[in-house]
Amino acid sequence: MELATFPHWQHSTLIPLFAIALNTGFCYTFPMTEAEQQGLADGRALRFLIPRRALRGGPGSVAAPRAGESLEFQDYRDYAPGDDLRNLDWNVLARSDREVVKVHREEVAPVIEMFRDKSASMDVPPAKRETSAYILGLFTSAATGCRVVERDEPRTPRAVRVMISDTLTDLDPERELARLSHLAASVIVIRVLSRSETSPEVGGSGELVDSETGEKRELALDDATVSAYLKALAAHTARWRAAARRFNAAFIDLAAESPRADIVRELAAAGIMEGRR
Repeated sequence: MELATFPHWQHSTLIPLFAIALNTGFCYTFPMTEAEQQGLADGRALRFLIPRRALRGGPGSVAAPRAGESLEFQDYRDYAPGDDLRNLDWNVLARSDREVVKVHREEVAPVIEMFRDKSASMDVPPAKRETSAYILGLFTSAATGCRVVERDEPRTPRAVRVMISDTLTDLDPERELARLSHLAASVIVIRVLSRSETSPEVGGSGELVDSETGEKRELALDDATVSAYLKALAAHTARWRAAARRFNAAFIDLAAESPRADIVRELAAAGIMEGRR
């Protein structure tokens, strides 16, 4: 059975496990929610771990590991044709007759592009949407010195790109991660699923409602149906994890109902954040 056998369906009262949603886009602007506010508060005690790979951004306060135009002296190197003569160290030239230029450490404002799944399946159950907002708040607060922006398309070269989604989509994981990883410093995929989606209960039947169109369908929740669903979900997850490995992206699974402290621990265990010292 293919996962698409239950395309973006949810149970109206009992089983939101079949919320296989077609993404309609990311990153629309919404008022700040209580969950996002909580993330901002909790994120003040955390520090986002900026990848070692240099990030190109606007002028900022984070030192990059490459030469630049800031006032912070880093080292000397021999003069080469085309170098700015203002960086020539005349004192060294006078003492040793050696032409050297001062190299300064560039300061940049690393960019973190956030791609939040806005499809209807993220509302089933509402804890998925709330967890997504909480994570956005965490990054916004923990990434001191960075510009955290929501996007619907990758825009800034060498940005850190963070996708928050239930991945219950018919998008090809390889294409999606190729799109996000193009010219990126790093990619982080945070998948948020409810426990009813990862561990559904067997028994009875119910009415499924398409979370995108409102269309309804009757479905028996017997052992065979749930077993087929779990098998399809496992194959779907394997495809996403394989794509993440191919594009060197982090893939983190979170339960939507997890306590906030557990979410922070999972992000820390993945090397994404750490407590401030």
